[in-house]
Amino acid sequence: MNQTVIIVIGVILFALATAVLYAIGLCKKMNEEERLAEMLLNNGALRVRKYLKQHETVTEDGIGYIIEDVRAREFHSKKTAVIARGADFQKQLIEYMLRHDYIRRIKDEKGETLYTLPKKER
Repeated sequence: MNQTVIIVIGVILFALATAVLYAIGLCKKMNEEERLAEMLLNNGALRVRKYLKQHETVTEDGIGYIIEDVRAREFHSKKTAVIARGADFQKQLIEYMLRHDYIRRIKDEKGETLYTLPKKER
């Protein structure tokens, strides 16, 4: 009788642990798209900032060209997000970078909008 109770408790604990792990995995799967989009924005911002450390300014179209083929992937997932056409993603990335103060918008003498690193990072 005593050993049967221990076995039943063990089975219940195993089932409980399995249910908790399944729920965690399900929550991660539900938020995967949002995390991949955030990772794409971050990886694109890193690439643009790296470019701006070597060059003074960049145009909006230049940002689109720089971020082509940026990839984001979580290590536990087979799903990979890729920016195939930078032109489709550049406005969203620019807004993200301006919001987080990664870049700033300036006008050149011709009135063209350019983007540069904030003064503290040059």
